[in-house]
Amino acid sequence: MNDKLKAVAYARFSSDNQRDESIDAQIYAIENYANQHNIELVGTYIDRAKSATTDQRPNFQKMITDSGTGVFDAIIVHKLDRFARSKYDSAIYKQKLKVNKVRLISVTENIDGTPESIILESVLEAMAEYYSKNLAREVMKGLCENARNAIHTGGIPPLGYDIQDKKLTINPHEAEAVRIIFRMYNDGNSYGEIIHTLNRNGYKTKRGNDFGKNSLFEILRNEKYMGTLTYNKSSEKSANGTYNRHQYKDDTQIIRINDGCPAIISKDEFYRARERQEYNRQSTQSNRMRQKYLLSGMIYCDICGSPMHANRRRKASQITYRCCKRYSLENCECKELNLHWADSAIIKTIKSRILSEKNIPHILEVIQKYNDTQANSHTDTILAYTQELSEIKSAKANILDAVESGFAKEHFKDRLNTLIQREAYLEHQLRVISTTNNFRVNRKGILLLINKFKRLVKEDDTVSLRIMLDDFIEKITVDNNTLYINLKGVWCEDKILTVQRYG
Repeated sequence: MNDKLKAVAYARFSSDNQRDESIDAQIYAIENYANQHNIELVGTYIDRAKSATTDQRPNFQKMITDSGTGVFDAIIVHKLDRFARSKYDSAIYKQKLKVNKVRLISVTENIDGTPESIILESVLEAMAEYYSKNLAREVMKGLCENARNAIHTGGIPPLGYDIQDKKLTINPHEAEAVRIIFRMYNDGNSYGEIIHTLNRNGYKTKRGNDFGKNSLFEILRNEKYMGTLTYNKSSEKSANGTYNRHQYKDDTQIIRINDGCPAIISKDEFYRARERQEYNRQSTQSNRMRQKYLLSGMIYCDICGSPMHANRRRKASQITYRCCKRYSLENCECKELNLHWADSAIIKTIKSRILSEKNIPHILEVIQKYNDTQANSHTDTILAYTQELSEIKSAKANILDAVESGFAKEHFKDRLNTLIQREAYLEHQLRVISTTNNFRVNRKGILLLINKFKRLVKEDDTVSLRIMLDDFIEKITVDNNTLYINLKGVWCEDKILTVQRYG
């Protein structure tokens, strides 16, 4: 019978830290450790040039997934910082391993599950995270200083430039492509026309690919082409370690060195292109506002559950709401719905069933019933939550008494954490209930809503009407016979209003 512990090795090398042990050195140390401790290595997971400050490491993620298969009992790393440098990530993934009954073993750090080793492990993780963030800060200082001295800060240079003696120099062939882009764009050509011209004449991106819209967008916004060297422009990493290349930092954080690199185009050409980009962006937003139909994002197919989108028929000057799976592989059988009829039907229904002066007494009565029900419900909830909080405080006190008396158990820690989390949740819920006001409205307030609704309908203010409808309607579903208007709030005792469909 083989009683050997089965384990896998995990090794990682970070491209931003050249002082880390090599992959080979880590694997060698892990193999020695396994031999000395009678452990059978059954696999190896390696991430090259991957930082441990993020969990976006493909083989790391595969290893965590595989830990649930029962193939291995432990993961061996050379040092804990190979596993993770973020205390948050470390805690999350160690918990997953714990659920899968897989141990994490460090070759150089004695982590054996004792209370003392738990403290040591926390200190080591904190030191690793501090080291990583401090190193990033120091590296950033050096890169910013290089940028101020017009020294290239690394990475692939922009199209039109090469690197010589750590400085940007013009690549004549690529620079001609940049001039074509700016000249054609400023002459009013579209992205598609520019791309066609570049690709037809054999120009390629810096990576050797055909041009696309994204590459043009970045080129037209790159200040280096007018001779202004920029650095520290892109936004910070998101929580998952990715960048939004179209989002920039505040101007006070961006380093700009005028004449820091050779110019390919004039400043006038650059700013003309910038102005056109801004104009196009604003025009696009304006068009989106004009094309926002009344029920967009609110109306769904009742047959397959998919959203219905506005669709303009080519052979007729008619706009419909169409199920997005109508002409897909699923081929939903829900017929298209005449958009103008549907919008009018919804407006008429809300106006007659809710926003009508004859309905005011009924609305006030429904609201009062709702408030009374809410008050009773809140009273019961408050009593239940308060009682549970009292029980939690007693349980916490019992655990602490047991620990002080020398009855420390590993499961006490998990139980205490669970109680603390539940306590925080209940206290939050009680604060929410205490600050929740009843639905307060009087006859005058309802009249104001009715008059506003009438005015918006008369002015055909689609955007404002949509905002008002959001206060009344949860969603609208449609089949081939009926519109179902699912209401929210307390405006009507009927939660679903129905309208027989036309078109």
